[in-house]
Amino acid sequence: MKARKTIKCGVVFLTKHKQNLLDQEYDNFQHFLQTGEDLGVYSAHKQQARRFYKKIKKSREYPISIRNDLLKIEKRPTKIVKYWARIPVKGQYGGVWVAIKPHEDFPDLSTCKICESKLYRKNGKFYLNVTVEKEVNIELPKEKEKIAMISIDIGERNPITYTVYAGGRILDVGFEGREIRSIRWHYLQRRREIGKKKVKHALRVIKKIGHKERNKVRDILHKATSKIVRMAENLRKKGYTPIIVIGDIKHVRKPREKGKPRNRKLNRMIHSMPSYQVKHMLQYKALWREIPVMLINEAHTSQLCWRCGALGRVNKRRFFCPECGLDYNRDLNGSRNILKRSLGYMLGDWAVVNQPVSPPLNSSQLRVQSAGGEATDLNRW
Repeated sequence: MKARKTIKCGVVFLTKHKQNLLDQEYDNFQHFLQTGEDLGVYSAHKQQARRFYKKIKKSREYPISIRNDLLKIEKRPTKIVKYWARIPVKGQYGGVWVAIKPHEDFPDLSTCKICESKLYRKNGKFYLNVTVEKEVNIELPKEKEKIAMISIDIGERNPITYTVYAGGRILDVGFEGREIRSIRWHYLQRRREIGKKKVKHALRVIKKIGHKERNKVRDILHKATSKIVRMAENLRKKGYTPIIVIGDIKHVRKPREKGKPRNRKLNRMIHSMPSYQVKHMLQYKALWREIPVMLINEAHTSQLCWRCGALGRVNKRRFFCPECGLDYNRDLNGSRNILKRSLGYMLGDWAVVNQPVSPPLNSSQLRVQSAGGEATDLNRW
């Protein structure tokens, strides 16, 4: 199996000659896309443009796609940088060697393959997104005792709710990315204020705000998913075979049905759920480290009691089971149910994994915050 990863690099310490060569190549490439007139563009870049860019929008810049056989990355530790890249340009035989500063170190280039990469310019500075590929070998555990799972429930209030299971017991539970809700609410109010005050060039201002919101949310999700993968790596160091299990949300965004009223608030909550981003980030980060990722159908996981399997009642963020008296956080309950289903698929014995992991407790024995509805006793059984 092949795994890919993109390493973002800044092109730094350019001389005037190299800056002019890159600017000329980039500007001529944009002119070629908009008009079809060739003012001097490297031939391979034109071929890639015809291959990828079928529809061109005006007033928009497109990155230069560099073929893998033309881009070369070398590690040359110097006083300024460790890595250098050769970028092909028109009129310069052999291309231009430029210093690059990646956001993380490149893997061993002798075992990885450089794939097609992108060169783009932003605020007068050039950036190079290098895609690397390597072979990975993923094996599922054969022994029950060696299974370690991190089950993840994706939601709107709590984007990532995780449960860590290893050695037949729950090691940890928690939440990640909870500040995303406040960020989105803040920018929603900003957009409403702009619309009410009839700001000049309002669409341009709203678009700029949307970019800030997107970048902040993406940064939080990157940090949260990286933490989940590090937890799986720590379990591997302890002798377990980790598996990341994600509750797969299917058909949550239903199209509008004619004649039925719509709830604007509910629609905004559903469409702001970062389900695809979380799944995509976890899959490529875990696959790169040879950690398998499973997608489990999460239908009714928030409505069934994880301890006894009975149908419970949900009140905002609280779940209450009338059978065993479980009073628990709704998202944590969904994460525990996803864990039970994944264990059932892995072990092939629902009769075993459907039993309560802990003895039944009364609601008075569970310490729960009355204000926020989040369980303070995380029950590290």
